[in-house]
Amino acid sequence: MTPKVISVGNISLGGTGKTPFTIRLTNYFLAQGKKVCVLSRGYKGKIGLGTNVISDGENILIKPPLAADEPYMIAENCKGAVVITGRERADSAAYAMEHFRPDIFILDDGFQHKRMHRDLDILLLDYRKPISTGLPFPFGYLREFPKGIRRADIIVFTRADNNEVPSNVVPLVKDKPVFFSHIEFKGIRTADGQLLTSEDMMGKKCLGFSGIAGGGRFFAFLYENGVNVVKNRQFPDHMHYCCKTLDKLEDIADHYKLDMIVTTQKDFVKISEDRRHKYAYA
Repeated sequence: MTPKVISVGNISLGGTGKTPFTIRLTNYFLAQGKKVCVLSRGYKGKIGLGTNVISDGENILIKPPLAADEPYMIAENCKGAVVITGRERADSAAYAMEHFRPDIFILDDGFQHKRMHRDLDILLLDYRKPISTGLPFPFGYLREFPKGIRRADIIVFTRADNNEVPSNVVPLVKDKPVFFSHIEFKGIRTADGQLLTSEDMMGKKCLGFSGIAGGGRFFAFLYENGVNVVKNRQFPDHMHYCCKTLDKLEDIADHYKLDMIVTTQKDFVKISEDRRHKYAYA
């Protein structure tokens, strides 16, 4: 049987929640007993853009910095899924068909990857700024003009405040299935697996840092949920954390006598395992 192909993507330069959505979708199909293969470009992974198996569904074979942060995060959170990176998704799919025979392919960040057929295009839009300035990079923050939204089969508004379609995209999403999602605070996860609630975090002073698109929203999210971030550092998206950078973060925490260093899971997975006990993530 020919595998179904589902694409998850966006039209902005980042920060719409593609990776968490891909993780949730992948785990949904795994729970149905399907064999899932996630195909990612592997952007910023040091192993290169040829076909690389990050996870074979049983073991994670390549870790950061060789593996890019997003596919590695997917592999860590989707036990049983095959995760493959490569510039040419069709080549990666052919390799997966030969070696793994999946039931479903999920294209992570695949909306603009038009060379590969897909059976379903899911497009994520940031509820508060679904088309930003309306202009593509370098004149704006989009990957393509807003009219590209019409190619999508399903629209998901992320970080939604309510269930009303933003007025500036109503003509572009009419007659399409539309869904709304928002982020829930589960707690702060420590390196040893402990989950700290908002109540647990009361009285703790934290250093927050992130290397994601829209990192400022991450700090605001922590504040809103009772995490006292007294110092923060924001790095470029897909930042690789060398020893020197981590030394500086730990020196800041020591200097200000802070209780914890908190980051995103996407950043946490790039911290070397021998240092993770000093960090936690939301």
